[in-house]
Amino acid sequence: MGMLHVGRITRIDLPDAVLAHVHAVLIAKLRVHEPVLVGWISPDGRRDEVLVHPSMSLVVRYDADDAVGLDRAWLERLMRSANGVGGLQLTPDMIDAMRALGAAGAGAPAGAVEPAS
Repeated sequence: MGMLHVGRITRIDLPDAVLAHVHAVLIAKLRVHEPVLVGWISPDGRRDEVLVHPSMSLVVRYDADDAVGLDRAWLERLMRSANGVGGLQLTPDMIDAMRALGAAGAGAPAGAVEPAS
């Protein structure tokens, strides 16, 4: 389980495969100076949201040392979500589906994007 620290505000625990995709989307948005709303379900069952702004620091800590391959279809789906009115909503169903993608990821799936070195 990796961690995404957003400024000094919050920490989001996500499986590495999910975190890699969310990280890529956030970096894409922040590179063009666009804030993005990120929502998730906290461990206590509440829905949390944070507006990630380009002036905030992001710290990403992966559980494993291995780079995670990125799936183009998931990146596009997450980017559409991030560009929408509701922002990037990390629902339990989405996280489970992306976790399964990471578990099957020993061989690169169709549409895979190599991780940046």
